[in-house]
Amino acid sequence: AANGCETNVTVTPAHCGACGAACSLANATAGCAAGACTVASCNPGFGNCDGNAANGCETNLNTSNASCGVCGRACAAGQVCSAGACTSVCSAPTSYCSGSCVNLSTDPSNCRACGTICAAPPNATALCVAGTCGGACRSGFGDCNNSMTDGCEANLGTSRPHCGGCGRVCAPANATGACSGGACGIASCNAAYGDCNR
Repeated sequence: AANGCETNVTVTPAHCGACGAACSLANATAGCAAGACTVASCNPGFGNCDGNAANGCETNLNTSNASCGVCGRACAAGQVCSAGACTSVCSAPTSYCSGSCVNLSTDPSNCRACGTICAAPPNATALCVAGTCGGACRSGFGDCNNSMTDGCEANLGTSRPHCGGCGRVCAPANATGACSGGACGIASCNAAYGDCNR
């Protein structure tokens, strides 16, 4: 309370529309405008071709036959999109899967083999790294037990054992801690103690 209402929730991606409502968009850097998540920029090789911020930059411009290199540029019949260019064959290191050229080492929809889809772990987005499925934590969450079996299990905004980061325990002296927005505070002081210096 000492610093008042410090966050503008209409423009802050980590608290967009409400405290703790972090924007996390696929293949994109998120923005926040009027309390709603927006696409600030797409990751290289991806495009927001449907104009819908909710699903981020959903199109892989390196492999999409409908949007090859840029949104809306379709490859002609008999061609495939490889490395953002329409061609008759897939260029290394990509492979041909269901009408598109994909990298089996990095494509979460074709990980190691065509059609092998990586499921997104809890509080994470699906990844394919060197042909093995994994995940990347969404903003505000952490994989503090180093196991993607349960995904990114720690809410870094509210977890006292992991307040603002894995292993950052919120335990003020002579008090019960409270973690809010990733910052440690005091929920209550122990009997006979007070936070007199605030």
